[in-house]
Order: sequence, then structure tokens, then C-alpha cells
Amino acid sequence: MNLSKRKYAIIAGLSLILMAVLAGYAYGFVYGFLVFPADAEKTRDSIQQALGTYQSGIAAWIGILILDILVAWALHQYLQEVHPRLSLTTAMIRILYSGVLGLAIYHQLAVLSVLDGGGTCSQVMQELKAFESIWSNGLIIFGLHLIGLGFLAWKAEFVPKFWGVLLIFAGISYSAIHVAKAFFPDQIDQIISVEQVLSLPMALAEIGLAIWLVWKGGRIPSHSKNLSQ
Repeated sequence: MNLSKRKYAIIAGLSLILMAVLAGYAYGFVYGFLVFPADAEKTRDSIQQALGTYQSGIAAWIGILILDILVAWALHQYLQEVHPRLSLTTAMIRILYSGVLGLAIYHQLAVLSVLDGGGTCSQVMQELKAFESIWSNGLIIFGLHLIGLGFLAWKAEFVPKFWGVLLIFAGISYSAIHVAKAFFPDQIDQIISVEQVLSLPMALAEIGLAIWLVWKGGRIPSHSKNLSQ
């Protein structure tokens, strides 16, 4: 059983770390480099001139989508003994988020069709704004997943309670920020300011957990090993 828990911990941890790398590339580099929210013409031209880079960003998003589902499964396997029903519900919420992310990625793919058909700058921006809006709404669901994961981590005797607290805080932050973006778009500057302040603990929650899972998750405590010998 412990060997299985160790396996699931490593799968979840490595997948989360790889997702962070892909997200940094897809959103931090590709999207940030090619998309100019205030300049539709410049956005269309930059994507056309770096089409391969844009397509590689889409491939990275698809990789994130696949890894999200893998993480949902691995974390469920790792934590299901804590509370089977809550663990399954938490996993299904993440899979639901993955479906929303897939819909958002569709709009990035639609940009390629718009460009192939000689579409206008405004059509390109319309698809990109749809991507951002759908993904943002999906992060409300993602926040609920983190809250559930946090409660499981808090209740688990084999996970430090610190991670439970941080995951719950990050989940509340994700959901609250993106609910605010959906319902109070006229306050977007203030919302982004709050998001920047909370970005570090929000990022640390999953990345920190991922590192802990790879390092210590599912290991048999040394005193337990001695007792079994």
C-alpha cells in the first residue's frame, strides 16, 4: 500500500511540476509575447509572423489539459483513504475544470482558422478574448478543487497540515478573484492588483505541494520501518 501511495505521489508531483513549466511557456512566454490586448492589428501580425511559436503554445496548453486529468486521478488515488467521497468529488471537479480549459483552448485553435480564412483583426481578438474569459471562469471551478484538496490534506495524517491550510487559502483566492473578474469587470485594475499580491501563495500552494509529493509523499516513516524489521 505504501509503495502504491509513493507511486501516486510521484506521478502527481512530477505532473504538477511539468504543468507549471508548460504554463510558463504557453501563457508566460508565447501568449505574453504574441498577444497585445490593446492592439488587435499588432496581435494578428505577431501571430502570423510567429505561427510556429503560437502553435507550440497551443500544444503546451493541450499538454496541460492531459496532465490536469492525470493529476486528478493520481491525487484521488493518493488521498482517497482519507475521505473516499470527498476525494472523488475533488477529482471530478478538476476534471470538470479540464473540460472548461479544453473549450478555452478551442478558441485558441479557432484563431488559426480565422487567419487561414483571411479574417480580420477584430475576429482574432474576439477568439482570444473568448479564450481568456472561458479560462478565467474555469479557474473559479479550479479554486473549488483546491479547497477540496486542502480539506483532504488537512485531514490526512500523512500530509503536513501546512499544505492543507495553504491549498484552502489558494482555492478561496482563485475562486474569489475570478468571480470578481466575471461580475465586476469595471473594477479590473483593482482586481488585478489584489491578484498580484496573492499570486505568490496561490502559486506556492500547488508547486510547493508538488515538490513535497516528489520528495516525501507516500514514504514510509523511518520509525515505522524500524518497527517492521
